[in-house]
Amino acid sequence: MPTQNPHRIVGLCTSSKVYNTLTELKHLEGHRTAKFLSLLAENLVRKGFINEHEIMHMLDQVVD
Repeated sequence: MPTQNPHRIVGLCTSSKVYNTLTELKHLEGHRTAKFLSLLAENLVRKGFINEHEIMHMLDQVVD
C-alpha cells in the first residue's frame, strides 16, 4: 500500500528516500523524476555549483 510521503519514513538513508519517492507509484514515476531533477538543477544553479549554460548543454545531450 502506498504511503503519502515515503521520504518521511524514519531511518532511511537519503538515496533510499529519493528512490522510494520517485518509484512508489509507477504512473507518477516520470513526473516525480522530472520534478525532482528540475528542483535539483535549480538549487545547484542558485548555489553556484553549476551554471545554466551547463544545464542547457546536458539537456541538449538528453534530447539528442
